[in-house]
Amino acid sequence: MPDRRRPSTPLPPRGPAAGAAALTALLLITGCAAEPGAGTATDAGAVAAEPTLADDLEQLAVGVPGELGLVLLGPDGDELASRAADRPFTSASFYKLFVAHAVLERVDRGELALDDPVPGSALTVGTALAAMISWSDNPSGAALGRWLGWAELEEFAHRHGFPATTFDPDTGDADRVAMTTTPADVAALLERLRRGELLSPASTALFRQLLEDQQLDYALPSGFSPGTAFAHKTGLLEDVSHDAGLLTLDGREHVVVVMTDGWAGYEDSRPWYRDTGAALETWLLDPARA
Repeated sequence: MPDRRRPSTPLPPRGPAAGAAALTALLLITGCAAEPGAGTATDAGAVAAEPTLADDLEQLAVGVPGELGLVLLGPDGDELASRAADRPFTSASFYKLFVAHAVLERVDRGELALDDPVPGSALTVGTALAAMISWSDNPSGAALGRWLGWAELEEFAHRHGFPATTFDPDTGDADRVAMTTTPADVAALLERLRRGELLSPASTALFRQLLEDQQLDYALPSGFSPGTAFAHKTGLLEDVSHDAGLLTLDGREHVVVVMTDGWAGYEDSRPWYRDTGAALETWLLDPARA
């Protein structure tokens, strides 16, 4: 991760956790099973709307010490939910998504090849991309970033429609760089990747495969049902924990972006992500809300 507060090694992979009792309690609190817009008659005869997903999100936000930013897009790209979408967060390893985009765009233009060596490392472009995305390897991301240039990466991101994504090498060291992004920028990148509008077909397939090969499943996947397909990328610092990707349920693919901060330690976010993953899956599988 690109911050001095990042633990020296990534968290180990963690398989999905059922947590049925926790999910039941969460749904009772948040009203995840309620149909949006449905009314219930009060004793006085008035009609009150049942909780919506927006209400559910506010309940989930209570469990985040800092801020919760979230974007949820449906299979057609329609926005199903949004919270603090334009609020800048420390990117943590989400910056690697934008580095991968810049590298693969250069591959598409013929300026780089996947078997080219990365200066200052023993890696090729292809092996650096795989380590950076699927394993969240910090030296690989730093080597690619230094090679392309942090200022150039920021200009590239802005020029390609990600205006809130920044890189600040002056506050980093040889292997780390500080930066920010927003849930909206991350969601836009993933949506364009999903639609095949970000890169060539070959680079799109490679990028998606790297996300599918993700080895760090400690966040949202810990709350999903076993076998749920989630091609994603995590971002982790001592006080920051993010997860975003392409979630497939019943053959329908959604863009999910969750960004959080304010944690006293990265381990503190694990139970919250387990409950949030379970709640999101339940909500998206509800036919009344699909």
